[in-house]
Amino acid sequence: MSIKTRVGRVVEVINQGKKKNSSDTYYSVMLKGNTGIHEFLFTKVELDVALSRARKNVEDTLQQSLISKIID
Repeated sequence: MSIKTRVGRVVEVINQGKKKNSSDTYYSVMLKGNTGIHEFLFTKVELDVALSRARKNVEDTLQQSLISKIID
């Protein structure tokens, strides 16, 4: 089964209340799920791990919809 979807955006944000050993920046995304819209923060390492996993498991990734190809 192939799911087609729109492309989202990852936005780099500055860590406002930085604690010791915390990252200076995070990557923020808003995703819509069954229970509404949720905000997520990822570190660069977490995004790199996710990208690597997606490249190794291409059969499990989403495809860009035709509307998204035209608009995004």
